[in-house]
Amino acid sequence: MDTAANPDEVWLRKGSPLRERLVRAGAGALVLLILVPGLLTWASGGPPLAAAFWAAPLGLFLIGVAVLERNVAWIITQDGILIGEQRPFGQVRKRLIGHHDIAEIRIRKNRFSYPASFSLACRLASGDILISPPLPDITRVNETAATVAGLLGLPDALPVDNPLETGNAEITLGSPVGPDFGRAIRVIVPVVAGLCAVPFLVAFWIGDSELAFGLLLPLGFLVAFALYRYMHRRAGAFWSVRYGEIRIERIALSGKLSAETIKASDIAAIEVDEPDSRDRTCTIRIRLHTGQTFRSPTMQDENGARAVRAEIIRRLRTPDQ
Repeated sequence: MDTAANPDEVWLRKGSPLRERLVRAGAGALVLLILVPGLLTWASGGPPLAAAFWAAPLGLFLIGVAVLERNVAWIITQDGILIGEQRPFGQVRKRLIGHHDIAEIRIRKNRFSYPASFSLACRLASGDILISPPLPDITRVNETAATVAGLLGLPDALPVDNPLETGNAEITLGSPVGPDFGRAIRVIVPVVAGLCAVPFLVAFWIGDSELAFGLLLPLGFLVAFALYRYMHRRAGAFWSVRYGEIRIERIALSGKLSAETIKASDIAAIEVDEPDSRDRTCTIRIRLHTGQTFRSPTMQDENGARAVRAEIIRRLRTPDQ
C-alpha cells in the first residue's frame, strides 16, 4: 500500500514513467521502418512485403499506447478521494469526490491482467462506478480495502479469495498439480519419441544412409532425450508457503507427483530475479545451502514480487537477504 507522510492517506497509482513511454514509442518507430522496403517495392510495381501487413498495426499500437496512456493517481483521505489524471505532455485534471458521495466500495479482480491484480470499485450515490488503479501490494488486498473503507466511513468490503493474502494460513503460488498430467506424460513421451525415429527409418529405407546415420539418428535421439528429460516440467509447480516451511509439489521425471518440504534452515537466500525485458515481470528465486535453486511458478510485477518475497521471509522468519 502506498502511503504518504500522513498515515491517514492511501495513494494508488497507475501509469508508466516517461522513460518507458519513450522506449515504447521508439520500438514502435523501429517497427514502422519495416514498412519502408515494402512501400518502395510496391511503388516500383511489385507486391508489398508481407512483413508490412503486421508491421503497420504493431508499430502504430506501440506508439499509440505510449502517447495515449494516462497516468492516474488516487489520494484517499477521510474527506474523500482526490483523483488526478494526466496524459503525456498534458495538463493535470483533478477531481474531488467527497466521502458523502461514495455509497459503497468493493474489491474487483481485474480481468485479463497478468500478473493478477485487484482494484477498488467505488459506487457513488449517483450510481456511477469508479475503478481505482490496481492495489499495489498483492499480499494485502483485503487489508488495503479495509483501510480505505475505514477512512471513508464505509462498511468493510467483502474479502476476496486472494491466494497471496497475508491473513491466509498459507499463501500459495501456482495451480495444484494433478496426476492426470503425469499420466499423459507417460503416454505422450514414448509416442512422440517413437515418431522421432520415423524420418530415420524412411531415410534408411530409401538408401540414404549418410542422411539417416549422420543427421536424423542423432537428431532423433536428442529430441527424444529432451522430451523425456524436460517434458514433466511443463506441468509447473505448486508452492504452499506456511509458517516455517515451504511445500513444493511438481511432477517428477517418472511422471508421478512428488512433494518436497523446505525448512527455513535449508534456505540460503530468497531473491527477486531481474524483471523480464518484455513485460517487466519477475520470479522469486529460493537458493538452498546445497546450491539447489527453486523459481516460483508464477510471475509478478516488480513491486508484487518484492511484496511476495517479503511475506515469504516473514513466514519463514529467515534473515532479509
